[in-house]
Amino acid sequence: MNQHTVLNNVLNNYAKAVEVGAYDSKLAGLGSKCDSVRQYWEDRYTRYVLSPPIRRLLERKRAEDRGLRIMDLGCGAGEGWNILTTLPRTSPTLDAQFSSLINESDIEFYKGVDISPAMIGKAESIHAHHDQTQFMVADLDEGLPVESGETPFDLYFSSYGSLSHLSDESLGRLVGDICQNMGDRAIFVADLLGRYSYEWPCYWGEVQGQSDMQTYSMSYLYPPEKRNTKDVERFPIRYWGGEELDSFLRATAEKMNAKVGEFHLCDRSILVGRHTDTSEFNPQASPLRSAINSLHAMDVRTDLTQLIFDYQPHPNHPHINRFFQNLQSAWNALVYGCIESLDMWRNPEKLLSEPPIEYPPIVLDSIRILRRLISQAPNLHFDDPRANLIEPQLAYLLRNLEWNFQQGLGASHGLLAIYEFRR
Repeated sequence: MNQHTVLNNVLNNYAKAVEVGAYDSKLAGLGSKCDSVRQYWEDRYTRYVLSPPIRRLLERKRAEDRGLRIMDLGCGAGEGWNILTTLPRTSPTLDAQFSSLINESDIEFYKGVDISPAMIGKAESIHAHHDQTQFMVADLDEGLPVESGETPFDLYFSSYGSLSHLSDESLGRLVGDICQNMGDRAIFVADLLGRYSYEWPCYWGEVQGQSDMQTYSMSYLYPPEKRNTKDVERFPIRYWGGEELDSFLRATAEKMNAKVGEFHLCDRSILVGRHTDTSEFNPQASPLRSAINSLHAMDVRTDLTQLIFDYQPHPNHPHINRFFQNLQSAWNALVYGCIESLDMWRNPEKLLSEPPIEYPPIVLDSIRILRRLISQAPNLHFDDPRANLIEPQLAYLLRNLEWNFQQGLGASHGLLAIYEFRR
């Protein structure tokens, strides 16, 4: 596939995504960017990880009596603005209302750049009332889109895999430009596709550090009967492991005489990436994302056996196998614990007995929570206590499990890297 064809496929893909309303918040389901997993798992985790380093950056800017300058790299429809302006000021508690860490008045300038004119048009429409925003078409393959003498930015942000469209050479050029154009320090947020996601074990066999791009699609935007048709654009994407990304960013910064300060590597959507539902790159993947979305749906009862994760080990990656096998054991223990507890609801004494002690502490605590909730459910007068009380709680407990197990390996749909570069 030549470069011209690749570019056309990418542009057509995102133009279709805008046309079908994938970026409209009113839509739900796998074909929408706003399904329950996106809202309650992915967006929440991104905010959870971003808040501490952004808080420290904001404190420095306020001490200087200056606003934040933000560049959103591969901005799409401007989702970065919504993520950043809804970061929690503090960890949530029962006695405190939610308040945003970043107020709109804290932002001096927000510059969103994207290669897709359709996306830029959507972003301009959505954010027309935000005077400090500017959106422009730019190709990040050509480096950082800054003008000569332009004031440095404090935060170079990306979200949801946007930088995986770049080859190693292009990403290196972009990071090098950031190090060259920044002030004394800057935060770089790289959101990439993880190499070791269970959605595509067909790509795990690549040699560590291999820079080849591999095929990707957004076929999940289409109904199942159209996912294998020629209407679905396919294009090359760079999949990253955590260790190789860390080495790459450090080496690139060193070439530009910059240092790495605080950094975080985080896996997001380990078992609930969108292609678990399509099985496009792994026929053995189970549609766990749909099952989790069902748990969050009101007045819908879920077949809980659909949540069971059946991991098939890879012959060449024992450390990744250990990670997934440990997660599988904990995940399935929690699911089976919920099924068993629901079966006990007519027997209060048995329901409040201790779960099997061999379970990990996080699983034991989760099953205890479910059992207490189930024991009280008949007294709470829900129309359907299982669908509207127990199942959403199970979803949040599974989310907590995934968050606690992540190791930044790239064993997930999204690999989130937060690096502070210093001169």
